[in-house]
Amino acid sequence: MNEITIHGNLTADPELRFSPGGLPVLTLNVAVNRSRYDRRNGGYTNLPPVFHRVVAFNQLAENAAASLAKGATVTITGQLADDSYTKDGERRRGIKLEAAEIAASLRYATAQITRTKRPDTDPAAEPLPEPTR
Repeated sequence: MNEITIHGNLTADPELRFSPGGLPVLTLNVAVNRSRYDRRNGGYTNLPPVFHRVVAFNQLAENAAASLAKGATVTITGQLADDSYTKDGERRRGIKLEAAEIAASLRYATAQITRTKRPDTDPAAEPLPEPTR
């Protein structure tokens, strides 16, 4: 499986929608800042950011929507997918990243982890113990 990982900042709040069949779909926009070492200056030069459109589905979509906001630093792993469409008779091409995992960076923020119930688990099963500190 071909996977890529990006690390950047959310440029807007995540947008959670539901498909006609009730499937949660989340869209994110991520800016990845870049720099390059310049031997002439002996330092780093900032390059223009690269913007990525990311989509997530199901429980990942709902969890990310409840946890992330504009400006959050995230690391996202997933696969690239074709995002082409036709507008006014003109074919437009694009690529999006279909997220398999989304993680919030804890370098400049804190997080409170709350485990969600998986829909395919037995409701009578014992809950998992909370981690000790």
